[in-house]
Amino acid sequence: MGSDDAPKLPAYVEWPIFPFQGELRVKEPQFVDADRPRSGEPGGQPCHACADDDDAFIWVDEHWRLRARGEPSSVPVVLFLETREHMDLDGLDDERAAELGVLIVRLERAIREIGGVGRVQIYRWADGAEHFHLWFYARPVGSMNLLGFGMPLWEPILPPLPESVWTDNLATVARELARSGGRAVG
Repeated sequence: MGSDDAPKLPAYVEWPIFPFQGELRVKEPQFVDADRPRSGEPGGQPCHACADDDDAFIWVDEHWRLRARGEPSSVPVVLFLETREHMDLDGLDDERAAELGVLIVRLERAIREIGGVGRVQIYRWADGAEHFHLWFYARPVGSMNLLGFGMPLWEPILPPLPESVWTDNLATVARELARSGGRAVG
């Protein structure tokens, strides 16, 4: 690529939610013939979600499990909703898909019970693991840099919450979610 053909920086690098400043350069895009195998796929690493017992989760039911990140985050919670069975999104039958919709709403309500949560952000990237999972981040009220896609950029930069606050938040979510079914673990 010549200098006139070089990729340009997108406008969002000037937005308040973008955490970096200074001179930025766009990397050269990489294209290969095939995607690399994700964990749980043939040729990839073994599926860590399938290997974990229910004790590795904060809430479980017959079809779903909710995992917390292993260490405190800088936001009230970072959670991963996973299927119990090894499958990807396109493997959900209509019944599991309907459960997912209801569970997303239940989980947002449970996360908001922590207090001080402005919004619950939900992400799915699906490039690291074949085992279906959604990311849930609780954005603190007033944290304007954490809006939208700023959340996964800023969250690892900011200092973590105290361990006691983090564990209390996780217990609140698990307890509130269990009020409508499933069970809190731990």
